[in-house]
Amino acid sequence: MLHDTDREGSRVEGSDTERRFLIATAVANHRHEPGWNRPGLAAAREEIIDLFTGPMGYEHVNELGLDPTREQLTTRLREFCRSPERRPTDLLTVYIACHGEVLEGSEEHVLLTADTDPEDIADALPTAELARKMLLGTRVRRVLLMLDTCYSGRGGNELTAAALTRMAHSWERTSGSGLAVVTSAQPAEQARTGAFPHLLRRAVDGLPTAGHAPSTLAVDAVVSAMNADSERPGFQTISASLSLLTGGVPPFLLNPRHRSRPTEVDLAIQRAGEWEAQDERRAVEYRTRLLTRAMGSQGPARGWWFLGRHAALTDITRWLANPDPGRPLLAVTAAPGSGKTAVLGLIAALVDPDRRATVPLHALGLPPAAVPPAGAADVALYAQGLTTDQVLRGISAAARTDADTPGSLLEALSGRSVPLTVLIDALDEAGDPEHLVRRLLRPLVDHACGRLRLLVGTRPHLLKDLGLQRESSIDLDAPRYADLDALTGYAARGLLDSAADSPYRRQPAPALRAVARAVAEASEPSFLVARITSGTLAADPAVPDPRDPVWRRSLPRLPSDAMRQDLEARLGPDAARVRDLLLPLAFAEGQGLPWEDIWALLASRIAGVTYTDDDLLRLRRRAGSYVVEAPAAGRSAYRLYHQALAEHLRDGADEATVHRAFTRVLLARVPPGLDGARDWTRAHPYALRHLATHAGRCGLLDDLLMDAGYLVHAEPDELLLALRDVHTDEGRLTAAVYRASATVHRPLSPSRRRHVLATDAARFAAGRLCAALAEPLEWRPRWATGQQTSPALYASVPGDEGSMNTVARTTIDGRPMAVVGGHDDAVRVWDLATGALHATLHGHGFGASAVACASVDGAPVAVVGCDKQALVWDLADGTLRATLTGDDWHLFAVACATVDGRAVAVTSSGRALRVWDLATGALRATLSGRDTWVQAVACTTVGGRPMAVTVSDEDVARVWDLTTHTLHIDFPVASADDQDDGEHMRSVACATVDGRPVAVIAKDLAVRVWDLTTGAPRTTLTGHSGEVSSVACTEVDGRPVAVTAGHDGVRVWDLTSGALYAAFVAALDGEGDSVEALACATVDGRPVAVTTSGNAMLRVWDLAGAAGGNMPDDGHTDDIAQVACGIVDSGAVAVTAGRDAAVHVWDLATGTLRTTLAGHRGPLRAVACATVQGRSLAITAGWERTVRVWDLTTGALRATLTGHTDTVDAVVCTTVDDRPVAVTAGRDAVRVWDLTAFTPRMTLPHEGAWSATLACTTVDGRPVAVVGDHTRLRVWDLTTGDLRTTVSGLAQGLDAVACASVDGRPVAVTAGRDPVRVWDLTTGDVRATLGQSWVVEVVCGVIDGRPVAITAGYDLTVRIFDLRTTAELAVFDGGGPVHRRLCMGPGQEVVIGTGRDVVVLERRARRGCGEDGGRLLGR
Repeated sequence: MLHDTDREGSRVEGSDTERRFLIATAVANHRHEPGWNRPGLAAAREEIIDLFTGPMGYEHVNELGLDPTREQLTTRLREFCRSPERRPTDLLTVYIACHGEVLEGSEEHVLLTADTDPEDIADALPTAELARKMLLGTRVRRVLLMLDTCYSGRGGNELTAAALTRMAHSWERTSGSGLAVVTSAQPAEQARTGAFPHLLRRAVDGLPTAGHAPSTLAVDAVVSAMNADSERPGFQTISASLSLLTGGVPPFLLNPRHRSRPTEVDLAIQRAGEWEAQDERRAVEYRTRLLTRAMGSQGPARGWWFLGRHAALTDITRWLANPDPGRPLLAVTAAPGSGKTAVLGLIAALVDPDRRATVPLHALGLPPAAVPPAGAADVALYAQGLTTDQVLRGISAAARTDADTPGSLLEALSGRSVPLTVLIDALDEAGDPEHLVRRLLRPLVDHACGRLRLLVGTRPHLLKDLGLQRESSIDLDAPRYADLDALTGYAARGLLDSAADSPYRRQPAPALRAVARAVAEASEPSFLVARITSGTLAADPAVPDPRDPVWRRSLPRLPSDAMRQDLEARLGPDAARVRDLLLPLAFAEGQGLPWEDIWALLASRIAGVTYTDDDLLRLRRRAGSYVVEAPAAGRSAYRLYHQALAEHLRDGADEATVHRAFTRVLLARVPPGLDGARDWTRAHPYALRHLATHAGRCGLLDDLLMDAGYLVHAEPDELLLALRDVHTDEGRLTAAVYRASATVHRPLSPSRRRHVLATDAARFAAGRLCAALAEPLEWRPRWATGQQTSPALYASVPGDEGSMNTVARTTIDGRPMAVVGGHDDAVRVWDLATGALHATLHGHGFGASAVACASVDGAPVAVVGCDKQALVWDLADGTLRATLTGDDWHLFAVACATVDGRAVAVTSSGRALRVWDLATGALRATLSGRDTWVQAVACTTVGGRPMAVTVSDEDVARVWDLTTHTLHIDFPVASADDQDDGEHMRSVACATVDGRPVAVIAKDLAVRVWDLTTGAPRTTLTGHSGEVSSVACTEVDGRPVAVTAGHDGVRVWDLTSGALYAAFVAALDGEGDSVEALACATVDGRPVAVTTSGNAMLRVWDLAGAAGGNMPDDGHTDDIAQVACGIVDSGAVAVTAGRDAAVHVWDLATGTLRTTLAGHRGPLRAVACATVQGRSLAITAGWERTVRVWDLTTGALRATLTGHTDTVDAVVCTTVDDRPVAVTAGRDAVRVWDLTAFTPRMTLPHEGAWSATLACTTVDGRPVAVVGDHTRLRVWDLTTGDLRTTVSGLAQGLDAVACASVDGRPVAVTAGRDPVRVWDLTTGDVRATLGQSWVVEVVCGVIDGRPVAITAGYDLTVRIFDLRTTAELAVFDGGGPVHRRLCMGPGQEVVIGTGRDVVVLERRARRGCGEDGGRLLGR
């Protein structure tokens, strides 16, 4: 029997809960077959024990010993795992070395234990049995199993499958759980005795696996290193699989090289709040960037080399110690390598109260005036690679505020007694330096008003954008700050300490100083050049004559020359090889390139020469000063010491070739799974984050997107940005699928993201992609409709609810922007290329009614109508330029134009039309017409003169000359068929067609094109089925087009021919998807439409990619109100009732539309199915207060049931006295109808104006109706009409109710803002609480004999709960809220109505979507 050791096992540093146990066994001797004996397996076991109890920190549980029998192995392993001493946080590693065999016929893998009968191998221990012994019914949750047997890949595959099948639903959800299986051979491979532990030891000890920074080793990284080892037998391949993960992979393998050093990051901080996480990021930047440069040496062991710069430090200290509101910005600038970061790094160390004590002030010889006071700066950021938003978040975190815009940050700083002082270095190395300066730093400085100060480090070219002169900055290259003595001292330190055997250690001081002075004079002002040159000389045993003019002229003056000479001097003919090895670092993204099994292969691919880890180890020894290790995603990453080195190495390189090599190497290094396909769960984090970027830059992104596993596991933010680089039809389709619900799947785990992507692939009829995505899912889409899909979707941006009802486009710093207003105080500016929030402008009271954009004196401005005024905003710095006042009525419309070279705004406030000068804010003119309301304004040119085109509520268009302020022409724009009630809003846009100016005017369903020269109609654009709310014009492929939008979607029209160019639904979320506003722009050279919708989504549509696209004809044109399932002609159907008054009947197996039931005249709310006298019926109801009964076989209307006097919200079918009935719940009453005679049977009262919820069941053998009226349930006896009971306690409101039977007792499941509750209908008590709140729909059913509740919530999820145990069995994420649109099919399908689309999910055992999947490919 296995017993626990007295000690609790070793713990991970800093952990009080993790214990590590090792069980290692080997079968070296066999009782019945001596020929199987392998004495070497005992030594293999000992090597594993030595490795894991040493650097790995495990406690060995040794009583299993050697040569266990089958019973001993399983029983003792089971006893250990079932021990009450086990904890879910324990880490258990099991190593088993023995013979393995694959049985003929069953293909099952078995282990040959000491007692295996050679005549009956079929009775040997099945490997998969180990999963049950260790995991089922035990508290063990973290297991690393290493199978060192022949054919072990087969066993690992089976064991993993067994674990997934048997334990997935029985495990308690413990964060950090997981099963890792490492096998010594593939399914068809032998394994050499002793090879596995030997390779494992070398991988754990090898620097390529991980450097010093990570605290643990990634399992897949270790396996990759084992396979890359030159000593691995060629016939043997190590594999690994991971399963049952609940969070990250457990920390099975400790990193023996891990130690705390300046590059260390406490990865646990990622779980802390944003402020703490930002603090830690700043600490990383300080340790890996600022401190390293400030010290000037090549590591802490060599101490501080920093010298001099007293003048610069004194001026910076004076600025820090004496805040001056008139000088909120100070820049430290110089050419590359002059020591900007060294100076600012020293400042950062000195102002930090904790780090200040680590600086050897006595050794640096700093005068008091050059030492800033502690606390003089609040935060130090290193901007290399950071976006504008990341820098803003860093500053906000330092101020302990959640500000997300420059304006809100300054507002949050208003209450400070002292200004916030921020140090930002490497401005010129930010992700977009110009954007960072113009959109964040410059606005902050211009409006600081004593609230904030910035100390920045940058190259000189950004000074102008910062509003600075080089002369007024700390220019380290200027004579005032040049410090030749400091540079000389720095060079001398390098000569002495750069090499252990430096000849300068034996030189007299005058000789040393003379050489250092020569180096300094040649390098000035670059400390980087001095550092490289002194290192070159220190490695040369010969000491030059500093008076030799030839030698002095040979000294390098630029970083590139210094690097070239250094490599040639140190390495001679090997210099080119070192450049080859460093080149990948120059193109690496993020924090740097991983070593592991990537770096050497990548260098080989780029250079066409074979390199190995030995070459990289030599590089570290001979040119390691060029490379810095930094932590990235918990692993080691390597980058070049200085950006100037990267620029030098990239110069002249074929970037496409390099990125192609990156792409192919990263793909090659994705470990294979047990099925031979790429296992992206074990892909390196660098590949998941940056592979799309590399692939996009070399034209390989389309090929990469063919891998469904990559789509699931890739980092969404980077992939979404790279998708603009696709160029094939399939690539564009995949991009559209990925973008469709990006706002939903972006934050999800890979498994949940997979389900969203599979569902969207089904909606887009992407059969191959859907099949690949759905293959591992337990619940997968069988089919889906695609009413709300379009390959034209380019980007989606979620806004604040209700905040997007007007939009205009503009350009800021060359970037396309959308200026969006809504019903709140803020107008937001969004970057259309990245989807990032660019700026927020506050001060619009109860909202913006109109917005237009122009350019004033070269600066972009936005004119925002709000209430009775218009605000003019400078979009370059976010300041309010002017307020245009004088209107007596609310502003309806705004447009901009240029008149006589000056920008003007034309505003309409009902009856008044005013023209304003945007530079001065002065009123230029008031244009008066008849006493009518002007609802729409657009500006254009007619005959070379600027004009304003207005449309009034009397349907008259007027064209005003903006130069003379006179009426140019007017004409009626309505036809005899148009309604004239004046209630419909008008919209107008202008274009040029065949050289003639035209106006496109929309009202209600009508869109007409008018010639602005003659006032004559040109054409009518027909096709909208709902009111058109917006119109805009642009060009696509050189042809003028009009884009019109409303509740029924977006249509694009060719204005030359009048033909429909494309059509698509403009929102994919369902509810609230009507287009509120529309604008056209250009993004990445492609014409786009920008739409805003009632559900606060901003979407960008590629108009060129939309060509020829039309919405499917066989589906709903408005949201689905309810779904139900029935049987027709022995086949299952789904029936959907929509707000478009349509009832559609779908074949549940294929998704084919069988028929449409037409006749309702208003939006529907409910549908149910029943079988009456062998005929399948559908019962529908809604706003028109009638209940209709349809024959689902013929599509004929069987009956119309009248009696309700208000909206009918719900329909349920049941049986009373053996007669089928329909129960309908209206806001007036609950009625029961006989479905045989189509007559009313009884009426039950319903109080209140709330929508009724309804379900039916049986209590004590009697049929009942359970009716909800917002805060209570009432249970009615359907035989007598008596009220049986009332269930109260629903304080937060009731949105849905469903009924089921649990353990023979009837229950009701209620959903709403309260948690979902299960009520016992016999007693009225709460039986269970499922926990999920804000649920808008619930249905009940039976899955595999278990009663379940299926819920749909405001969190955009559908969840399945076991009503017996309350366990959550499954969760599905969707692209929009699911309201009253759920049902279960007769085959346990889950049918979901989401917006206008239907999605049918089925269990894994059934046929999934495939290449020939019916509806999936039939659209």
